[in-house]
Amino acid sequence: MKIAIISPFASVNPHFEMELELAQQHLDAGDQVEYFACTGQLPNCDFNNTKDQQRCDECQLRREMGLGLLSSPVKIKPFVQLKTADPALRFEFENVDQLIAYRVDEFDIGYAALSSLVSLVRDPEPDLTQHGPLLKRFLESALQTYRFTRRLLQTQRFDRVYTFNGRFAAMRAVLRACQAEGVECVLHERGCDKDHYELFKNHLPHDITAINEAIHSLWNDADPATRQSVGEAWYRDRVNRVEKAWKSFVTGQEKGALPESFDPEQKNVAIFCSSDDEFVAIGDRWRNELYPNQVTAITQIAASLSEKHPNIHLWVRVHPNLIGVENQRKRDMLGLSLPNVTIIAPEDKVDTYALTNAADITASFGSSVGIEAVFWDRPSVLLGPCLYQHLEGPVRSTSHQHTIELLASDLKPADKTGAYQYGFWFQTRGFPYQHYTAETLFEGKFKGALVYPKPKPSPVKRLKQKIREALKIQ
Repeated sequence: MKIAIISPFASVNPHFEMELELAQQHLDAGDQVEYFACTGQLPNCDFNNTKDQQRCDECQLRREMGLGLLSSPVKIKPFVQLKTADPALRFEFENVDQLIAYRVDEFDIGYAALSSLVSLVRDPEPDLTQHGPLLKRFLESALQTYRFTRRLLQTQRFDRVYTFNGRFAAMRAVLRACQAEGVECVLHERGCDKDHYELFKNHLPHDITAINEAIHSLWNDADPATRQSVGEAWYRDRVNRVEKAWKSFVTGQEKGALPESFDPEQKNVAIFCSSDDEFVAIGDRWRNELYPNQVTAITQIAASLSEKHPNIHLWVRVHPNLIGVENQRKRDMLGLSLPNVTIIAPEDKVDTYALTNAADITASFGSSVGIEAVFWDRPSVLLGPCLYQHLEGPVRSTSHQHTIELLASDLKPADKTGAYQYGFWFQTRGFPYQHYTAETLFEGKFKGALVYPKPKPSPVKRLKQKIREALKIQ
């Protein structure tokens, strides 16, 4: 096989190490591997948005050292710099909706650039005027990578292309270019824990339909005698703050803690929010058809319940991933002052799982708590799109009126099969590393070596080294 790895950055562990892992495995199999990278020419970088030269140099030096650890030489081939601005590229947009509708060819470049922008500024509704220069650079990086990848695939034959994640500007460009040219594109990401990586063939890791198929496939292929207990372990690990594939968001919470004013004698509905910026720019299938945003949803739900069911109190847990984040959406949520609503701030010590257990009904906008509630035998209502939306368990609302009916009803715990399937997938997905050894979620060694930016020797040192080598030969 002829393999291409297209990598805009090499500064983040373990994602660069995943590429080294993949390269070495293909070399071990006798395949040809070519590595294409940004060597400073992309207008912007998700991990160096200021284009700091030192960080750029360190990224390139780290890449050189890592590739030097492979069993066979793999040269770094740079992206081809476009000599002039692409006339097809547009930079002015009146709003986010106009941006996400923007396409070049079949490339959803608006989504790609927005995904990088919101991830950087942590705002699901970024000011496109304020962040105009940054957005422009992301658009340029995305289109440059897209054009480069298409030209590469048109002039050379590759059996497979690898790149990271696929959600961000330059990486999504690689995926869309491969799809346009009919070449297999495999996205790499973290697996079930620090010792595994995952691969997604020709689709984003956030593709709801593809992930649903993967969940069922993995479950159906598993040993029926053990798969349920394996799935259970994922939920118990989360309650116990075990960090496997990512950081635990409940580590700072006090186990068993409920809000001081929590009254078990009234009907309590716990609503768990998601961090909007993670999902706003994935694609159309992640757009919430029920509510324009979570602040509006809480306001409308509270108003309808206050009028028709004044005995119901809403406990709204703002996602802990928003600790330290400042944006208008978060300020609006924390600023809600409604008689039948208590807002629980991201940094509050209230225990997510104690609240889930104490509430009569749990509602969520896609947070994993929605499926976790099913496992813990709590009724669960789903108010937005998510990876588990097609699994049995959570009751999916179809309208605002339906939401009110569900929250006011006497919902019973659902069948837990879907929860077991989801837990099993998260607990086992991916492939074990063969050459990379993870020490933490963000640190590890490839072939026993820490991959770091190794400074190049000065011309004088290189000359002295050559003299020493010559003397040894004599």
